[in-house]
Amino acid sequence: MSSTIRHLRVKQIRFTVRVLRAVEALPGGNRLMRRVATWPITVPILNAMLGYHRVFDSLSEAVAAARPYAEGGFEHPDYAKLHMALAEVPRPSDYAALFHMRGLILDGAKIFDFGGSIGNLFYLYDRYLGLPPDCTWLVFDLPVWVESGQNIAANRGENRLRFTRKWEDAAGAELLIASGSLHSFDTPLSQMVAGLPEKPSHILINRTPLIDGPTKATVQDGGTHRVACVLYNRAEFVTAFEAIGYEVADSWKAWELSLKIVGKPEYSALPYSGFFFRLKGRPANF
Repeated sequence: MSSTIRHLRVKQIRFTVRVLRAVEALPGGNRLMRRVATWPITVPILNAMLGYHRVFDSLSEAVAAARPYAEGGFEHPDYAKLHMALAEVPRPSDYAALFHMRGLILDGAKIFDFGGSIGNLFYLYDRYLGLPPDCTWLVFDLPVWVESGQNIAANRGENRLRFTRKWEDAAGAELLIASGSLHSFDTPLSQMVAGLPEKPSHILINRTPLIDGPTKATVQDGGTHRVACVLYNRAEFVTAFEAIGYEVADSWKAWELSLKIVGKPEYSALPYSGFFFRLKGRPANF
């Protein structure tokens, strides 16, 4: 596919989404779009017009749909730039995260940042928490961001921030953070944690799209790039963590983010969600 055709196709998909959302906003529009999105005659037409901007049964299907238009996906240069820019000031859901982290004893502790890009959360949260000099903030991400993050940390003389490509390094962490990242992985985080020899004491999940319908997948349009993501069923998501020994200490809404699927409100995340899990039997921090 040539770059011109790809560019035109993306513009067409975005235009279709804007038009259909405008229809939904009309009186009775939601009911109309739900019928259009489920009527056997219109479903294939609608899917063809929406392209990657629809619901898929699995992450692999969403990845395949996004691939022709991904423009590098998670490895696009703008991905890290965006996250670093967003780390300049906290977003609404960051305050819940900061509140719970403030209650933890982080002296000498290991914090495992799952999908933490170039360490942007470390730099943001350190400004507000004053992280102890003997704590270790360990970022797990793609090789390109691991290398970039290491270079930035070295230039800043930051020894607390480190990087890894080994998931097993999450074992025994005081805190596992998955902020805006867990929905990008095919294997549910609860299954990954269950396989660790020593589970993290606390898990902080933020800015993830949870839905009321069955678990599905879709594609997020980041403007310059597109990435596939999982839409986890909220009840099943929580139950999976409870089944491996965690309890919900708190939950909140990440009002700064939302994902709306045209004609399918049960697969829309309005807004994103956040959770703070604690291993059962651990004392409360406040």
